[in-house]
Amino acid sequence: MTLSLRTALAPLLITTAAVPARAGDGAAPPPPPVAAAEASPAAETSAAAPDGGAGPGAAVSAAPGAAVSAAPVSVVVQGAAPPRSASEAVRGRAEVRAAPHRTASDVLQLVPGVFAAQHGGEGKAHQIFFRGFDAVHGQDLEIWIAGAPVNEVSNVHGQGYADLHFVMPEVIRELRAQPGSYDPRQGDFAVAGSVRLELGYDEPGITATASAGSFGARRLFLAYHPEGAEETTFAAFEAYATDGFGPARAASRTSAVAQGVYEPVAGVRARVMASAFASRFASAGVLRLDDLEAGKVDRFASYDPDQGGDSSRAQLVVDLRGAGADAARGEGLSLAPFVVLRSLRLRSNYTGYLEDPTSGDATQQLNEAITAGATASYRLRFPLLSDRDVIEAGVVARTDWIEQSQRRLAAVDGRPTATLVDAKVRATDLAGYLDASIRPARRVTVRGGVRADGLAYQVVDHAGEGAQARSAQGIHVGGKGTVDVALLPGLRALASVGQGFRSPQARSLGDGERTPFTRALSAEAGLRYADELVRASVALFHTRLTDDLVFDEATGRNEPVPATARTGVAFDAVARPAPWLVSSVGLTYTRAAFTASGGRYAAGDLLPFVPQVVARADIAATPRLGALFGRRLEARAGAGVTLLHGRPLPYGELGRDALLTDVTAHLRYDRVELGLDVYNLLDAAWFDGEFVYPSSFTRGAAPDLLPARHVTVGAPRSFLVSLSLYLG
Repeated sequence: MTLSLRTALAPLLITTAAVPARAGDGAAPPPPPVAAAEASPAAETSAAAPDGGAGPGAAVSAAPGAAVSAAPVSVVVQGAAPPRSASEAVRGRAEVRAAPHRTASDVLQLVPGVFAAQHGGEGKAHQIFFRGFDAVHGQDLEIWIAGAPVNEVSNVHGQGYADLHFVMPEVIRELRAQPGSYDPRQGDFAVAGSVRLELGYDEPGITATASAGSFGARRLFLAYHPEGAEETTFAAFEAYATDGFGPARAASRTSAVAQGVYEPVAGVRARVMASAFASRFASAGVLRLDDLEAGKVDRFASYDPDQGGDSSRAQLVVDLRGAGADAARGEGLSLAPFVVLRSLRLRSNYTGYLEDPTSGDATQQLNEAITAGATASYRLRFPLLSDRDVIEAGVVARTDWIEQSQRRLAAVDGRPTATLVDAKVRATDLAGYLDASIRPARRVTVRGGVRADGLAYQVVDHAGEGAQARSAQGIHVGGKGTVDVALLPGLRALASVGQGFRSPQARSLGDGERTPFTRALSAEAGLRYADELVRASVALFHTRLTDDLVFDEATGRNEPVPATARTGVAFDAVARPAPWLVSSVGLTYTRAAFTASGGRYAAGDLLPFVPQVVARADIAATPRLGALFGRRLEARAGAGVTLLHGRPLPYGELGRDALLTDVTAHLRYDRVELGLDVYNLLDAAWFDGEFVYPSSFTRGAAPDLLPARHVTVGAPRSFLVSLSLYLG
C-alpha cells in the first residue's frame, strides 16, 4: 500500500509556531526523540525505512485549495522510541477508555499477558501477573509514571512493591509496555518487562463528575485543562469511598495530581508534575475452600475483620530538555530529577492460629521510605553507516531511605507479641548506559547497547540483641540488542535478546557480601504489522532466571526459590476501522516452570499461582448522534473481557478459571453526560487469589498441618452511575 507523506504522518503532527519538539513527556527515563516514521502505525508500512522516514522538521505540502498563511509556520513531528521487541505494546487514550476501570492497575490489563488481582483490599497494591511471572506487587515489572519510579526497593511486604492507586484512569493518556529487558533504559525490576504511563487530560475547561453505585460506592472526580494548551497541562482530583461487597472490605482514598508544560527560558522545555495521595482500607483476607464448600462460612465472610491498612504517597518530578534546533534533529540533553515520599501499614493473617494457637498469627508491617534521584541523557546523530544512525548516553541515580518493621500481634487486643523485623535501610542505585541505533543495510536496523548498575546497601537491624550494622555492594552489567528487518510494506521482523536483573531484599544481605542479583536472560522473535487501520504483532519468547521469589504464607512476603524459566507466545492487535470504533485484543500462553530443585519445589514443577493463558479483548464505539436543539449529542459504549486459564497451585493442584466482563455506556448532551459502568456483568463467582498451605483459624484448637486450599473471593457484579458536567 502506498501512502502519501501527509497520510503517513498525520497521527503524529503537531502544527504550531511556538511549541518545540519533545519526547517522552510522561515517562522516565524518557524515550529518545526520533523520526515519526519509527513510531506511528502508518510509518511501519514503509519497507525502505524501518528506522526512519521523513525526519523531524520535514516539510509538508498544503492540500490543494487550502489557505496558506504568509507567516512562517513550523511543523514539529513527534514520535516515541522505536520498538525494542516484536511484542512491545502501546495503548492510547481511546483504548484506555474503551472499558471501565476503577484504578490505574486495572488499566495495566490492556497490556497483553497482564492480569491484576486485588486480594488484599481496595488500597493494597495489586498482585500483577505478566507473561508467566507472578510479579506479586511489582517485583518483576518495572513501572514509571510521569517520570517517577513506582517500584519500592526492599519494601517489607515485597520487593518492588508498586501501588498505583494515586493515578486516576481518566488522566492516563498513554500506556507503553516493553516485555523483556531489551532496552538499555530498563533497569531494576525489568525482569518480565517495563511499563511506562504518560499523563494528560484533553477535555478543555472544568470537568466535575459525581458517581454512586453498588455497596455504597461513591466518587468525585474534578479536573481542569486550559483551553488551547497541550493535554499534558492539567490538574485533577479524586475522592472515593466504598462500604465494600462484604465484611472488612470498606475503603477510601483521595488523590490529586497536577502537571504543567512550559518554557522557563528560551530553548528549554520544562514539565513539572506533582501529586499526593492517601488511602485507608480493610481486607477480608483468605478463606479455607473446604469451609466455604461445607457452608461453614459465607462466601464474603472474613475470619479476621481487623485486617487492612493505610497508604500514602507524594511526589515531585521536574523534566527539563532542550527545545531548540538540536531537539528538532532528534538530538539534545534531558534532565529529570524526582523525589517520592511513601508510607505503608499492613495488617494481615494468612494462617489464623497455626504458629501461635493462643495469640494468633496476625502481623503488622510498616514501611516508610523517601526516594530521591534523577535521570539524564544526551542523544546525538552519529552517521556511522548511514545518516540516520544515532547514539545516546544516559545516567540514572536513585537513593532510598527506608524504615521498616514487622511485628506479630495478639488476636485479642492487637498488642505486639514478637518483633520479626525492625530495620533501617539505605539503598543506592547508580546506573549508566549507552544505546545506539545503526542501519547496516537499507532494510535493516540494529538497536542496542549496554547498561551497568552499581547497587549499595547499608542496613541497621534492631530486631536482634542490639543494633547490628552491615553493608553490601555489587555491580550488574547487561547487554541488550534488537535486529529490526523490514520485509514488506507494513511488515517487520524483530529479534531481541537482553540481560536484566532484580535487586535483592537488603535485609537478606550479609556484611561485606557481594550483592546477589537475580539475573534474567530474555530472548524474543516475532513479526509486527501496521497500516492505517490495524497494527498487530505475534512473538515467541523465552526467559530464564537464576533464582526467583514466591509468596510464603508463613512470613507474609515473598521468599527465595530455585531457578525458573518461561516459554510462550504473545499476540496483540489494535484496530480502528472507523474514527468512532476502536478495538484491541491481547492473548498470551506461557509455560513457567522450575529448572532446579529446592525446598518443596522440584525441577519441572510449574510455577505456582501464574495463569498459563491470559486473554483480554476491548471494544468501544463513540458515535456522534447529531444535534438536538442545536446542541451536540454523543454516545460512548464499550466492553472489556478478561479470561484466565490454567493457574497452577502448590502440591500439584490447579486453580479455577475466570471469565470477567465489564461494560460501559455514556450519553453526552452538550455539557452534560450521564454514564453507567457495570463490573463483572455476568456476576461470575471467581477467586482473585488461590493459595495452598496449612492453617488453623480456630483459636486454641490443635493445628491442622495438612496443606489446604485458601481463596480470596473476587468482586461480584456491581454498578456505578455517574453524572458529569463540562464547564469551559
